[in-house]
Amino acid sequence: MDILIFDLKGKFAHFRKFYTNSSSLSYSIPTRTVIEGIIGAVLGMERDSYYEILSKNMCNIALRKLCSTYKIMQTVNYIKATSEKYLVEPKEHTQIPFEIVTSEYNLVYRIYINSHDINIIDKLQYSIENKSFEYIPYLGAAPFNCSLHFVASVQGKETDCNSWQEISSVVNSQYICREGIDIGKKNLFLIKEKMPLDFTGDRIIREVNSYIYDENGQSIKVKLNCKAVNIKYNNVDENIVFM
Repeated sequence: MDILIFDLKGKFAHFRKFYTNSSSLSYSIPTRTVIEGIIGAVLGMERDSYYEILSKNMCNIALRKLCSTYKIMQTVNYIKATSEKYLVEPKEHTQIPFEIVTSEYNLVYRIYINSHDINIIDKLQYSIENKSFEYIPYLGAAPFNCSLHFVASVQGKETDCNSWQEISSVVNSQYICREGIDIGKKNLFLIKEKMPLDFTGDRIIREVNSYIYDENGQSIKVKLNCKAVNIKYNNVDENIVFM
């Protein structure tokens, strides 16, 4: 299994929770749909054109949180603009609480991707290595630009089911056996978030799952009812689970 690994780095992020309304609350990590959007931007795919190409059936994506994070609540002024003139001379304003994710240094998220279409992986690797992006990538909201850094291109090997394993990536809770989380690790801060997995072509959420990860970026020891993937690169030996 060919897997491309790269890092997303930035100072601030906002990954809007799909079930919020008046307050713009944020996840601590990018959802799979956000990652799809970043890949689509880098490759120059038009808005809403990549949902099937990068869907779960066509593309495997895993995510690892490499930093501890905290959140800041700010208030943002929105304007009601029914035509261009109201952008210049706005008449109506609404103040909305807006949650921003940041870290003591930089936000860093590691992405692992495998696709049935090898051309996508080749183009993505070329774009990341040469810093050649069709559209500017950002961490969930347009003001929060991010950089992409190539890490490795490796072969992954599937591991056995029903065994205890250290998993570096975010894990779908459905993949964890009953009583299958070891909570004895020092400074473990487990988070469980309900996040969208995929969109349909009409930008409607196709599937929602609950994901578990350590807020401080540690791996978690779990017993899985599915196969994980073992990868080795740059003196790193880790197991991941695709979202």
